[in-house]
Amino acid sequence: MLSSEEAQVFAVVVYGSLVAAGAYGRPPLPRRASSSERPAPDHGGSPTLEALWLAALAAVLLYPLGILLAPAALLASPLTLRFPGDEVAQVAGLILVLAGAGLAGWAFRSLGRFTTVRIQLSRDHAIVRVGPYARVRHPMYTANILLGVGVTLAFLSLVLWAPVVIIVLIAHFRATSEERMFRASPLLGKDYEEYMSRTGRFLPIRRFAPPENL
Repeated sequence: MLSSEEAQVFAVVVYGSLVAAGAYGRPPLPRRASSSERPAPDHGGSPTLEALWLAALAAVLLYPLGILLAPAALLASPLTLRFPGDEVAQVAGLILVLAGAGLAGWAFRSLGRFTTVRIQLSRDHAIVRVGPYARVRHPMYTANILLGVGVTLAFLSLVLWAPVVIIVLIAHFRATSEERMFRASPLLGKDYEEYMSRTGRFLPIRRFAPPENL
């Protein structure tokens, strides 16, 4: 188990990587006004689900702040795991955090003005095929999962496993909903099915053969 001081260093690295990812991933193009967007609540974009998604992410990303403010209390908690070689798991967790932050920044920058929390299409929407989107359809969700698992391992917290499970489940649901929405689009549907046929959902090694019927 890391000492309190080492855990605080880990927390600083977590937030530093997120700040760097945010700075790099800032969309180079201006966001569209909300009036130009067509939300699609029937494809999984309900406010309740969005709120749960954001709450789970917030729980994961705020935990390192608790480590910075009260490391001894959190690390001594019975909800913090300890086992032989646990430092290796913590270092692996930090590596996952760095990978997740890097992927998030790359995906955010590639997605540009189409970045949004809501599941929706803008009136001039296009299929993004650059950066990580050249191989993976939902790299931002992959990044969120890496961050969730990484933070949980870095601080060996049992508390965070529930938010991580929520992140994984909602990421799967949202990815499926977005794919259904794109495939149902009269303008983008055919191109998106071709895009699906040569990309993986969360990892570049998986390929998807779209069914004939929606």
